[in-house]
Amino acid sequence: MRARDVCAIAFWLTSSLVVLAGVFLVFDSVIAAAALTGAYNAWLLTRPRMRRVFRRLRGETVDFSGYYLD
Repeated sequence: MRARDVCAIAFWLTSSLVVLAGVFLVFDSVIAAAALTGAYNAWLLTRPRMRRVFRRLRGETVDFSGYYLD
C-alpha cells in the first residue's frame, strides 16, 4: 500500500469523525449527525482519488487505456 493511500484513508476517517462530532455539537442530534456524516462519506468516497485507493486495496490494476479519448 502506498503512503499516499494511507494518508487518504487517514484523512477520510479523521474528517468523518470531525464532521460527526461537529454536527452533533451544533445540532445536538444523533440522527442529524449520522445523516450528514453519511452524506459526507458518500460524497468523499465517490471522488476519483478515493475510488482509485479502494481499487488498489482490492488488488485491481489501474487501467489508463481509455483515459484519453480521440
